[in-house]
Amino acid sequence: MKTTSLLLDTDTWDLVVDDLGNIATVDNPYACAQDVATACLAIRGECIYEKDSGVNYKELLNVKASTGAMAAALQIEALRMNYIARAEATLVNDRDTRRASGVIAIVDTNGLTSNIAL
Repeated sequence: MKTTSLLLDTDTWDLVVDDLGNIATVDNPYACAQDVATACLAIRGECIYEKDSGVNYKELLNVKASTGAMAAALQIEALRMNYIARAEATLVNDRDTRRASGVIAIVDTNGLTSNIAL
């Protein structure tokens, strides 16, 4: 399955224009990785037309959530897209800085792999 998405600037998460001034697009596997990253950045209920999409960060942050619970939430959100065949999130918690980092490894339905740094 071919996936096409609007190309987003990785720093501002805003649209990018191509050399002709048109809105730039991107294909697999980058489109799949960008779509997963966008879905995992969204807070549940934030998207106007898809209230059920996004990670329920409010629920996760109201309790002392483990990195396993957070990784599972990211994985579930990635797998909501029908063109993602497999997703595995790995998080590492740094207690000194109180920050989590990690990666989501995805495989799309074409068998192409991508890693999304968190």
